Amino acid sequence: MISKRPLNIPQEFIMTILNEQTGYFHQVEGWTLNCATIGAVLADLSLKGRIDTDEESLFLLDSTATGEPVLDLCLTEIASDPDPKAPRYWIERLTVHAEYIIDATLKHLVELEILTRHEGEFYTANHCPWHADMQQYPKGDTVGKYIRSRIEEVIFTDVIPNPRDSLLIGLLNACDIVRFMFDLEEEEEKRVELVCKMELINRVISAAVKEVSVAPTLQRSPTTKPIPKIPLKSLLANRHLWDRNMPAFFGNLAEQYGPVFQIGLPYQKPRTFLAGPSINHWVRRNSREFLTSGNFFREMEMVCGANNLLPSLDGADHFRMRKLMGKVYSKARFHERRDEIIRLSRQFMIDQKWQAGSELNVQQDSRLMTSFQMFQILVSTDAQDLFEDLVRWNERAIICYVADFLPKFLVHTPAMKRRFRAYPELMRRIEQNHLPNQRTGVVQELADELIALHGNDPQFIPEQNLLFMLAVTPVFQSIYLGDMLGFVLFEMARQPQLTARIREEANAMFDDGDPGNDKFSPENYDVTRRFLMECLRLYPIISTHLRNVANSCVVENYSLPLRERLYIVQTATHYMSDCFPDPYKFDIDRYLSPRNEHKGPGYAPYGLDTHTCAGQAWVHLQLAVTMLMIAYYFEFAPLPSDYNLKIDPFPALSVTKKLKLRIANQLHELPT
Repeated sequence: MISKRPLNIPQEFIMTILNEQTGYFHQVEGWTLNCATIGAVLADLSLKGRIDTDEESLFLLDSTATGEPVLDLCLTEIASDPDPKAPRYWIERLTVHAEYIIDATLKHLVELEILTRHEGEFYTANHCPWHADMQQYPKGDTVGKYIRSRIEEVIFTDVIPNPRDSLLIGLLNACDIVRFMFDLEEEEEKRVELVCKMELINRVISAAVKEVSVAPTLQRSPTTKPIPKIPLKSLLANRHLWDRNMPAFFGNLAEQYGPVFQIGLPYQKPRTFLAGPSINHWVRRNSREFLTSGNFFREMEMVCGANNLLPSLDGADHFRMRKLMGKVYSKARFHERRDEIIRLSRQFMIDQKWQAGSELNVQQDSRLMTSFQMFQILVSTDAQDLFEDLVRWNERAIICYVADFLPKFLVHTPAMKRRFRAYPELMRRIEQNHLPNQRTGVVQELADELIALHGNDPQFIPEQNLLFMLAVTPVFQSIYLGDMLGFVLFEMARQPQLTARIREEANAMFDDGDPGNDKFSPENYDVTRRFLMECLRLYPIISTHLRNVANSCVVENYSLPLRERLYIVQTATHYMSDCFPDPYKFDIDRYLSPRNEHKGPGYAPYGLDTHTCAGQAWVHLQLAVTMLMIAYYFEFAPLPSDYNLKIDPFPALSVTKKLKLRIANQLHELPT
């Protein structure tokens, strides 16, 4: 139920600067945003009669709590030092709380159902008549648009503004974004300046925000440190390198050398790596301002005749595509397809003749199982006979074009050219299975959504991109989902006591037939869920993200120049004891209260920034269903019983082809 309590000024300020086209704030430099946020808090405390100002000082009137945590946090600090101080003093002092205030404000707006949060720290505004007087404004179908309509009325007419609107305009003007939010002529610009001077409190706070925002000594450290270069002998002495456990390797390096370091291999330019909890926090908050994901897939796209696909997009187009993917991979869509996933999983086990005594090649069988699911779920097409060629070409292209670890000519060998021909064949099959008369009355899948979007906006998704997306997307997802399943199967075989608890959940779920929504709820597969989370911590498939520096920046007192390529190892924290005590121990209780170790900056198996995996909720659900079904029907044992796990680290983490499991026992008959 949405509260009818008026929003405070920090909340209205955040709603005003939210760009509903891109899902994030209008670009305001981080320090300026922090200063303006504190200015909004001080403005609201003034309206509530807790503080007042004259031209030079801010002084306390009443220390009584307001009942609003973000306001009371600052009010308490002001009350602890009640002698009058300059407003600039308090803005500078209180900016240490700005990030908390922004996060808490966004969280509260989500709780009020005013905003919806999406993976990757995107936000969309919900359509709801939150304010009783929103109906006055025809554009006010969201709270943000309602507030902007009030501001437009003040700027573009001669209406006398109330103090709240005057303060909001003053804060926006102090951030220098009014001119980007509204199409202003010279007359309107003068009107903005006039409004900003109408109230004493507005003049004082706006001036203080502007003064502090331009103070360069407070924005960045005046000196930067040289980035440490790790000697080759130190790399070779690291046991995790030989275990090929890249997250543990980089976590160990970050603990030794700090969050920013360089590795130089013979005959190669040194590569810059970022790792650690402070890096994860910085990337989450600042990637939009300083980093870009473009260029990495450009050459791979060009080989396939495509351009500007999701991995290469930033900004509004990326957000638009993510919204589509969010619809395709939503929890609601998963539950519409759950019965089909269960059916496909059983069918695969039957087709592959899984039974007591069977031996599985874990890497191959896990990928084949997920590809059997994903190609049917995403594009209604069988591609099992093409899958090996698709995988081999895909992996070679990523290593050569994206990671840049091998020469590019290796993508163009005769063998690779032959494998690449599987893509046109796959596309031909997808097109045959998506004639309009075949899609009537069926649940919409990825292919349907993309084809519809291409028809409605052929410039946004041109035909050349459509072909690539339809063919490549299920390949990527089958590989990554299959490799996650491979590690899960290994741990299920190695952790018989925990697997027995998963089996108890499976029995409760499947003994009376396939589960409906009432049975398939998180509390009914809690052990399965936490087991999966721990597998993703220990074996994060995508352990590193590549970014280019789009705007030069300073991170942890290290200068990162324009166009520098960064290797952001967001999963190094999975093996750092500050984030996960005893990090090498398989412990599913990490995710129970009060430990909740996954809620800090350290847990990042799906990425960090705007390119966080859009389908992570679906991935968890699909893997959970698959785990439960496998546990229901079979018991596994490793071959040999003392097998020591080997990891294949490139292009993403997976078990090696040498890992085999034996089906020790079949617990239930598979239906014919």
